[in-house]
Amino acid sequence: MNNEKNQTNYQMKQNAIEILMNNKALFILLVLVVFASVLSPKFLLPRNIINILKQVAAATIMGMGYSLILGSGHMDLSVGYLLGMLGIIAAKLDTQTSLPFAVVVLLVILIGALGGMANAFFVGVFSLPAFVVTLAMGQIFKGINYVVSNTSAISGLCASFTYIGQGNIGIVPVPVLLSVAVTLIISITVYRTAFGRHLLAVGSNSDAARASGLNVSNIRYKVYCLMGICVAVAALVLTGRAASAQPQSGQGMEMDAIAAVVIGGTPLGGGHCKPEGTFFGCLIVGLINNILNLMSVNSNWQLVAKGAIILFAIILDAQSEKILERQRLKGLK
Repeated sequence: MNNEKNQTNYQMKQNAIEILMNNKALFILLVLVVFASVLSPKFLLPRNIINILKQVAAATIMGMGYSLILGSGHMDLSVGYLLGMLGIIAAKLDTQTSLPFAVVVLLVILIGALGGMANAFFVGVFSLPAFVVTLAMGQIFKGINYVVSNTSAISGLCASFTYIGQGNIGIVPVPVLLSVAVTLIISITVYRTAFGRHLLAVGSNSDAARASGLNVSNIRYKVYCLMGICVAVAALVLTGRAASAQPQSGQGMEMDAIAAVVIGGTPLGGGHCKPEGTFFGCLIVGLINNILNLMSVNSNWQLVAKGAIILFAIILDAQSEKILERQRLKGLK
């Protein structure tokens, strides 16, 4: 009887640890919400909550694409500069051409997809590490950004453009609706399609995936293409929200994306992908920024805090995997 009771207790403990490790982003978010509500009674006001959701909308959309990148076992350090470049291009097309705004949107999405596929091309054709390729491509995007903008902001955007970043449908902001829609699309892609299963197989073991008949190169192109599309949508949202295109927009956002995705449960090593976790991870990063602002923390120290968040995310990812592995081994004994 005692053995059965001990076994039951152990199993319950194991299940609790596994649930905690697999949903760590949600638990961290709940803790931060409680902390922030104690810190400031204004935190739970609907206006503040909506502002946080609007602030993280662009990062969430980018984070969804980054979830696919990490899930497939790759890396992309160019996304921040790509976002800035696409914002400038979109503003230029909107203010200095007679193209309908719908055409501008399609062109920006196409350029974003091509930018992502360029990364995949150099990684695949020349067998180069994604880390190095995307770092170099980021500088190219940054240079194009500054050449096109002449390092000056571009304003005077049309009403349709600003509506993407500032408009509402009912009481719900358009950026929030877009971030939720992209989250749902990426979640369905990962969990309900053959492509989702294939990209995770490539992320887990590309050689085994290739040996099983998967076209690894084709999957890589598709993943980076989707990343570029997500960055393009994020660029439209961020530029519309600011009502102007800033050459510095997007710089450093890749760090926020990595932190959010890893905190959300998508490991750096690939093979797993949790888009819903990324959604919570983006909220965590945005919530921390909000808490730091409520505490009137100097902006320079906020950069230090962001770096600490990324380091914490990487450590948490590594330790949670070790804990889960130990629990699995104990369960087999």
